[in-house]
Amino acid sequence: MHSESQNFLLDGITFNDYLPMDWEVLAALPGEGEQYRYHRANEELLQNLLLRDETASRENDEPEIVSGHEQFKRLETRLDLLLSLVTEMMANNSSLPAQQTVTLGAHGLCVQTGEDVSTGLEKGALLKIQLYPDPHFPRPLILCTRLVDVQVHGFTVSFCPLEECLQDQLDKYIFRQHRRAIALARKSENS
Repeated sequence: MHSESQNFLLDGITFNDYLPMDWEVLAALPGEGEQYRYHRANEELLQNLLLRDETASRENDEPEIVSGHEQFKRLETRLDLLLSLVTEMMANNSSLPAQQTVTLGAHGLCVQTGEDVSTGLEKGALLKIQLYPDPHFPRPLILCTRLVDVQVHGFTVSFCPLEECLQDQLDKYIFRQHRRAIALARKSENS
């Protein structure tokens, strides 16, 4: 991997995982309407993943007093997620793409595929990445990206500009995954 491209894009907090993902080469960026729909769907997915993580960590902590309004909002969010997932599962009813080794950062990602991808990809090409951050939820993050570096068995992409709210959600999600990985590493060291 060319360290210059990886260092810039994956500077700061990242996390590594083995996740289902797929990509396709784009001739041009999607229109504004389509990008807007991607951003809303990505924002909803990240909010729900963060809420689920928050709920799981609270179950392990001491119970705290939560207002009735806040409990209603959380219940409504969970129902929205459930309805959305059921609808999507019924519509897709298909299997997830192959899992790849992924390093996800705030401004890009690096993928190690284990197979030769260098012939089908050219530096500077636009890619639409579909990354499934949680294989239990069959909903992908759909990211428009630009290919920064290509190796025989992998590639690095930079994200096309994300709306501020979506970027904040992505940063928070990456931070939580990074923090979880550190906690798991410490736990295994102490075992």
